[in-house]
Amino acid sequence: MLQKIINKLNDLRPKQLMILAGIAAVLMFAAIYAGMSMMTGKEVVVNPVAPSPPKKEKVIETKAVVVAKVNIPARTRIQESMLQMKELPVEMLPEGVITSFNDVKDVQVKVSIFAGDVLTVQKVFADKSEEGFVGAIPADCRAVSINVNEITSVAGFAKPGDKVDLLLVEKSNYSVTTNVLLQNVPLLSVNQDMSGANIVDETGGTTSAIHNPTIATFALPPEDVLKLISASKLGEIYMMLRPANPRETYVAEMEYTIDSINKPQPVREPEPTPVIPATPVPNLPQIPMVPVNQKFDIIQGDELTQSSEETARVQSSAATPNNSASSANSALPAIPSRNGNTEFTSSFLHSAPLSNSPIANQIGH
Repeated sequence: MLQKIINKLNDLRPKQLMILAGIAAVLMFAAIYAGMSMMTGKEVVVNPVAPSPPKKEKVIETKAVVVAKVNIPARTRIQESMLQMKELPVEMLPEGVITSFNDVKDVQVKVSIFAGDVLTVQKVFADKSEEGFVGAIPADCRAVSINVNEITSVAGFAKPGDKVDLLLVEKSNYSVTTNVLLQNVPLLSVNQDMSGANIVDETGGTTSAIHNPTIATFALPPEDVLKLISASKLGEIYMMLRPANPRETYVAEMEYTIDSINKPQPVREPEPTPVIPATPVPNLPQIPMVPVNQKFDIIQGDELTQSSEETARVQSSAATPNNSASSANSALPAIPSRNGNTEFTSSFLHSAPLSNSPIANQIGH
């Protein structure tokens, strides 16, 4: 019998053996518990737990403080609608907490306060040494004011505490030039308001626009003050509002000029005619004139009245320097007339005008 039980147990799987062992343990525990109860006649508590002594609760001290209900930008005047009272543990409270609305009502905050932040004196109030307009001027700067309007002052969105760039716009008859005059200039006040407080509307919203700005005051080094005043007389000054975190503090100097479409075109002058230098004429040596003695014979009928030798002799005698008459008045050979008279010379022809000479009259007849 026992051997059959052992063989039967050997055929069981490990999981089945574990379940069987658990059932046996439970039955054994129940049998022991029942036996002990019958022997003592009362319930036996197995593993009794001793009751712990009551703990004393720690009392946490709290305090009512002023907490921001909404985000409050810097330089904003606090209204009661922006705040709420809240009980907070004293151990968690920072130094200088505000505990009453009346302490901060209509006060301009120094830095930005986020919703849920506890209002403190350091966040709300400025140092006493920095109060007043003079305390806002840097030690190395001077305050200077210029005239502005809604256009030149970025529609009134530039408020005290912001940094701006100043542009100079110069106008001429037919062109306009704009250049960057000064950069990163602190704006101290607008329309004599140095607080720069944001305006809270009826719904609790805030706006930083300043309507109808007329005067803007800047903090500049003395040399830049002179530059700004001179430029304001030369042209119109425009403000460029800088972002809270600009990519670059300063930019390169820039200038832009635009011409009017009605600008007259310049008259083009005609190009001058190039002057050709005169070529100097070389001085040639004078060539002496050699008289040419022409030789010819004078024949009348079948008789030789004057030979070529006599003609050359007459011409050479007329060209000699001893002759008082010029070469133009030298003797010419005798020319026979129609009646055969050949006794006159060329000197007679040159002694008087041909029109009145007897020879001319004789030739005419």
